[in-house]
Amino acid sequence: MSQSESATHVLLVAQDHRAALRVVAKYAREPFEEVPLLRRSVSDTKSDSVTLKNGVALIAYPCRPQAVRGLRCSCVVADELAHFRTNDGVAQDREMLTALRPTLATTGGRLLILSSPYHQVGALWDLFRTHHGCDDSPVLIWQASAPDMNPTLRASYLASMAESDPTVYRSEVLGEFRAGLSSLFDSEMLDGSVVPYRKQLFAPGLTYATFVDPSGGRGDSFTLAIGHRRDGRVIVERLRAWRPPFNPSGVVAEVANLVKSYHLASMTGDRYSGEWVAEAFQANELDYRTCETPKSDLYLALLASVNSRTVDMPDMADLLRELRGLERRRGNSGRDRVDHAPGAHDDLANALAGVAHLLGEEPSELCFLYPSDAPQTVAELETEAAVECAERRQTAISAVQDAIRRTGVYWPGE
Repeated sequence: MSQSESATHVLLVAQDHRAALRVVAKYAREPFEEVPLLRRSVSDTKSDSVTLKNGVALIAYPCRPQAVRGLRCSCVVADELAHFRTNDGVAQDREMLTALRPTLATTGGRLLILSSPYHQVGALWDLFRTHHGCDDSPVLIWQASAPDMNPTLRASYLASMAESDPTVYRSEVLGEFRAGLSSLFDSEMLDGSVVPYRKQLFAPGLTYATFVDPSGGRGDSFTLAIGHRRDGRVIVERLRAWRPPFNPSGVVAEVANLVKSYHLASMTGDRYSGEWVAEAFQANELDYRTCETPKSDLYLALLASVNSRTVDMPDMADLLRELRGLERRRGNSGRDRVDHAPGAHDDLANALAGVAHLLGEEPSELCFLYPSDAPQTVAELETEAAVECAERRQTAISAVQDAIRRTGVYWPGE
């Protein structure tokens, strides 16, 4: 770095602060520790930075656009740009590049992007599609396989990876973008379906349903969704997750108590663990029905409800993160498949999609403990409550009047 570049930064940006620190500690700091000439140029080192004697600071940042605004940089390195996301699962790649480019405006510095490719959307795909193979482009795109970049990778490891998951192998090892892969939901449409979280008690006159995504207490969460239908809308009012580790029998009993508080005699869920789940709920006096609709179809039906604004879902960060992380793939048979990304979860999302599907069916598919007690409409429910309130008021007045008559005291209005 020359003196003209003094008092600037070299930004090393990664998905989160821990990853950014790993880049600084392992890759950026090593040359200054191993090469004597470079070691003499260091004036200070910290856990997240290396400061040189000419004033340039190599510093680690997470992918938060607001954190880098106003900085003056001589170089910016974005590590794994294709995987930049917020804590809520929203893609952050384009916003991050928008914030990083002005930091180089006065120095003419370089923006270096290092990333494994992912699906064919986002900032990395846009750059590749626009500049790759263009001799007169100001942007250099270098696409290479992992063995070309790192010859120390063992051939047996690569062969095993290619056999176990060819799709991941083509992306992570060969450096190819995944064709036919896209995010299922549009973030703005999801935000339009979110309402403040509300936990309501059972109200007669509404069509209720419940859906569970069971778990054995390890790895995945046990999730429950309860909702009702009103005026053509699906309203998910309870969504709960039991995080592992937990006692499955205890969670089943807790779930059963919640379901019965809504006067439901049955519940629906997936085929997890054969007959164990059904027997566990039967022991708690609830019938367990297996959902015959494939999970991908549940998600595609939820997509239609979200886009048509006919479903209200609770404002839960974990739920929105799971929904935003769902991926849509073109299947070999022509049918789309929807699932979470490798290493991610969709337990809350599955329960939500399941209960929304049930509430889209005919009411005869739903089972109530006390169907004869419920008025047919919400208007009838409100009328019934008003009549009951008036009767209670009149009964109280009569009791007071009778008591005063017995004491011989005059009661106004007699």
